[in-house]
This record gives sequence, structure tokens and C-alpha cells, in this order.
Amino acid sequence: MKATARYTTIALILFALVAIVNGNIAVAAGNSKVRVMTQNQYLGADLTPIIAAGDPLEFNAAVIVALGEVAANNYPERVQSLAATIAERSPHLVGLQEMFAFGCTPVSFTIPDPCGSFGPAFNDHAAATVAALQGMGADYTAVATVKNLSLDFVFPGPTSVFNVPGLPVFLDADLLPDMFVTVVDRDVILARGDVAATPVSFACLKPSVDGCNYVSVAETSVGGETIFIERGFVAVDAMIKGDAFRFVNTHLEVRFPDPSDPLSMGLQALQSTELLMALTANPEPAGSRVVLVGDFNSDPGDVPPAPFLTPYMQIVSGKAIDNTPISMPYSDTWLLRPQDEPGLTCCEDGGLLNATSEHTRRVDIIFSKAAPDKVNASRVLNTSADDKTPSGLWPSDHATVDAMLKFLDR
Repeated sequence: MKATARYTTIALILFALVAIVNGNIAVAAGNSKVRVMTQNQYLGADLTPIIAAGDPLEFNAAVIVALGEVAANNYPERVQSLAATIAERSPHLVGLQEMFAFGCTPVSFTIPDPCGSFGPAFNDHAAATVAALQGMGADYTAVATVKNLSLDFVFPGPTSVFNVPGLPVFLDADLLPDMFVTVVDRDVILARGDVAATPVSFACLKPSVDGCNYVSVAETSVGGETIFIERGFVAVDAMIKGDAFRFVNTHLEVRFPDPSDPLSMGLQALQSTELLMALTANPEPAGSRVVLVGDFNSDPGDVPPAPFLTPYMQIVSGKAIDNTPISMPYSDTWLLRPQDEPGLTCCEDGGLLNATSEHTRRVDIIFSKAAPDKVNASRVLNTSADDKTPSGLWPSDHATVDAMLKFLDR
């Protein structure tokens, strides 16, 4: 993968947007509380070999390996544990990341059931999560979605004669595709049944379903076609027992989308600047509290790509990538807990079979624009061996983070 070379152009676009930022800050009144959660569900495979493939044969082989990993990581089993975590804690709002949908269309003349060869690999995380919650008697609805990476279109080239969307996959030597695989990544917000939540309509350069994709984007090439590794953010305005909240969910780019280029870390830093600008330029309703959750792929201890600020540094300071003030600072609610614990959330081994948790970084975070007066019941979940699925898998390679935020009258 390579980070896009348009860093300078992107930065100019971002800083031009500063002119439209509305600095008015609403002050909420009344005692209020909200229970929130962030959960990265893990797609089930390492896509790096696919992105780094040097030729079509290597690419096809990498796709087959990845599908085998997704099958082995058994999402239909894992989603039961992930949904149980939500049902047990009963948050008002949940930010979900890596909500993939894997689809398969068989076209083989030689293999009877090519899609079935990969067992439980093909599923829709969003639909499966809601179904699992409903099966547990937990009333949750997906109320807002942003569509990110999408491989669900007909690729040009020789295989386009099939007019089937997705990546062609070759399982035998007859030079004809045996199936087409579609891949769609989304970030989703769930709301509990007693919460009224409406998607926020952002004024942004790249709208996507209910949210926005970042202008700053990593890219790769598949069969000569440029594929953008889209990331995004999405938000809802919610009423909880008469109190107003704006709840925002995002998933930023990994630290080094191009491992050979240390400056590629600047990509996630540009994305967090876009996020802060969008939140400031599209202010929350008067009296509303703002809570920002997600997988930020940025740990408080990450060393910044000089001279830039990391996403975590930006959010807690309210500053852009270049240290320019653009927002109110956000509070890292984990630091407001009464207990002093590291709260590590990432990452388990890709196969999810490691005996003990291997988390070394805290990247799944709950931020609040106005510091809550009290943070209760804040926990990092799914990090104990007791949380493993019946077949011994961790529910995800990330931990789930949960918190009750209480705000007193001002």
C-alpha cells in the first residue's frame, strides 16, 4: 500500500476549510448521563499480503489465503460473544468499526460450490450483530452508517464479460474465475430501543451514506485499477431521558499504511484534522454533549511524525496536524476513571488463538468534548481468557471499551 502523494494538496484543502469553522460552543444544562461503547469487530484476516502483491498470480493466492483466514476466524461464532458484551452492558449508543460485508457469487464450470469452500467467510457483520442482539432479547437498531472501503463493483478487464461485481478468484488452473468476491467495510452506530437517534447531515467533501469519507486516503492497485482504502466518520444526535447528545464514531487509518515510509503516519494525522474541522464546522445543537468514540489507531504514547501532531495529540488539544487551534479540546475519559489502569485495547494475534491477551496499545478510545464530572463503570472488555468463544477464539483482535459518563448541572 502507498499513502497518497497528494499530502500537500490535501493539507491546503483542509486549512482552507478553517475559514468556515464555526467557533460557537453550546453549553449544556441539567444533570445528564450516557452509557457508550466502542467495539472494533475485526474483519478476520490480514490484508497486507493482498495489498503488497506484485503480480496477478500472487494477488490471487493472497486473496485465497485471506478468505481462509476469515473462515477460520469464524465470525458467526465470534459475533455471539461480541453481541453478548453489548447486551450485558446495555449501553445507550455503540460505535462499531470493521463492520464488513463479504459476499460471493459462484461462476465456476468445474467446482460445484466454490463459495462454500470457505465455510463461514461470507457474511454481513452489521446484520449479524443486530440479529444476534435481538436473539438475546436486546433491542438495538443500526441508526447510522458510513461506507468505507468498497469492492462491490464490476472490475474492468477480461473478467468483466461475466458482468458480476467483485474480485475474480481463480481456484483451479482453467484460467476462468470460479467466483467473484465483494468486500464492503463500514462503521456503524447502534442505538438502544429507548434512544431516539437521528443521523447528522455533515457538510463534507466526500459524503457516504449517513456520514463522510476522509479526503486524506491511502491507495493501492488491484489488477491495474486504483483502489482507495477509504476511512470515514458518522454521527447521530440522540435524546436520552430528555438529555441531548451528539455521538460520533470513526476509524482512522493505521499508523503506517506504507511500512517503508515513516512519513505515511501523517495520513492518519490528516484524517484527524479533517474530523475535528468537520465537527467544529457542523456544530452540535445547543445544550448537546458531544461524545467521540472509535478505533483511532493512535496511542497516547505514539511518537509524532515530526513536525506533525498525532491524532491523539490533536484531539486532546483541539489542534490541527500543524499545531493550529481548530477545536475545543476533547477529554480522554479513560484518564478520568478512579482506577489507574493502562486500558490496553490492541491487538491479539491475527488468528485469535493466542493463549493470553497480547494488547500493547490503547487505540480504542472514548472522548468527550466537555469533560464529564464522573466516569463510572469504564472497562476494557473481552481481554480475559474467559471471554473466548467455545472454539477458543478471542471475540476480536481489539478489546471493547465501555463507559458511563455523568455530567452535572452547570
